[in-house]
Amino acid sequence: MNDTDVNGSTLLIVEDDPAMLVAFRDILEGSGYTVTTASNGKDALRLLQEVKPALILSDIAMPGMDGIELYKSIRARPEGAAVPFIFVTARGTREDIFAAKALGVDDYITKPATRTELLTAVRARLQRSDELLLLQLKAVLRAMANAIEARAGVYTLRHVEAVNAYAQAMALELGWDEFQLEALDFGAILHDVGKIGVPEKILSKEGPLDEDEWAEMRMHPVYGAHMIEGNPYLDSALPLVLHHHERWDGKGYPDGLAGEAIPLGARLLAVADTFHAMTSDRPYRPALAFEKAFAEILGQSGKQFDPQMVAAFERCWHRGDVARIHKSVLPDPE
Repeated sequence: MNDTDVNGSTLLIVEDDPAMLVAFRDILEGSGYTVTTASNGKDALRLLQEVKPALILSDIAMPGMDGIELYKSIRARPEGAAVPFIFVTARGTREDIFAAKALGVDDYITKPATRTELLTAVRARLQRSDELLLLQLKAVLRAMANAIEARAGVYTLRHVEAVNAYAQAMALELGWDEFQLEALDFGAILHDVGKIGVPEKILSKEGPLDEDEWAEMRMHPVYGAHMIEGNPYLDSALPLVLHHHERWDGKGYPDGLAGEAIPLGARLLAVADTFHAMTSDRPYRPALAFEKAFAEILGQSGKQFDPQMVAAFERCWHRGDVARIHKSVLPDPE
């Protein structure tokens, strides 16, 4: 990790030694963090009514309320149950260390801590916290997406899983970085989440939709975008959710975007989504043969789909990735 971390996370330092507090604050602010400070446990609890820190560093020996009491008080609050907590203290006895570990504190740094020790501990705990939160968020979102899919019957069985797998294979073929892959992961999970706003009788209708029903169905990307708007973890996925039904030729929905005006991730997701839809049974038609669906994708290059995305899908096809994914997400036999 770079020497300067500019992620802007807010940290709370609780330290009764003014010189030590200033030293820690300068190190952390110099690395891009926003720092709030308190000189004792009671002041820290008052601050927590106004500030929601991403991590807390606290001394143990402090007047009024010590670090142990502070830790217990914070963990007893719903909003503080998952905040990473690090003890930074001169009390480095085995008893103190064991006591901290028994409480479940996230880490323990003995003073005098070097700049490297402090930053390494903070960064490691923030990263673990973010990773855990993302895993939990994805699990919840997958469960929600699967519940929504179940409303539409057989067609959507494992749709999210399949679309995500096809999309990730294409993205790796295109050399996308980890941030693009993460956004694509969320976008694939959530691309049809807006169908929760579409009446079930439309989703499960056995026959073609009429004009009014199609107008309602075409609103699901907008509904989905509204649902995730404002969530910082999902910001990068919002364009994929909103625009995965746009077409390269400008004849898609909801905004009629064309060509490179369509977000890159949405262009990729459109291919994966359409291929799985074609190879799945729908309420109003049986699944297309695997090879016929592939030919349809190729035939829509430069029309419905970005030619670059179709070329990536074709390479995945010839390498056998598409067939392997298709087999892995087939419904389990009853």
